[in-house]
Amino acid sequence: MKSMKLFFSLALASCAAIACSTGTDLKNSESTVNGANDDLLMTDGKLLQLRTYVDNAGFPLWDRNRATCIILCESGGRANARLGVHVGLFQINETYPGGEGGRGVKHPTQPAWNASGRTCGYNLEDPQVNANCAFVRLSRAGWKDWDCGGAVPALKTRVEACRARLDDRLGK
Repeated sequence: MKSMKLFFSLALASCAAIACSTGTDLKNSESTVNGANDDLLMTDGKLLQLRTYVDNAGFPLWDRNRATCIILCESGGRANARLGVHVGLFQINETYPGGEGGRGVKHPTQPAWNASGRTCGYNLEDPQVNANCAFVRLSRAGWKDWDCGGAVPALKTRVEACRARLDDRLGK
């Protein structure tokens, strides 16, 4: 039953990718075309590498698969992804590190967790710097700052489906 679900999920992802290919520059719009379905096409090794950046940045263990799926949705897992002023894995606005100093406060869902004193680096194409900056950003405002984290409900639904798949595939 599980293998049949995976087969149908892969088939749907392939059909969606074909249907959405319009000849436009998918390099910049790839995350909005495929959303958080990219996990279906990635190896465990690539997904674990992305999750390592998340873990090293300090994201709570219970939220690391969601963070990994937001990476997939925002940038397709590409560290050098750029869309306007948004850069890297988490598509951090490149004006953020200088504009707010990158100081964190508390994660909105875990009062005891505190990111105060952490800073957000400037080399946002470095995957670890980008993840560190995302961690600080999350500590200030929660996931709502990301289109895929909650600003766009349809993308949030895709991220939640991706998170459930990663929970099953890689463990929590």
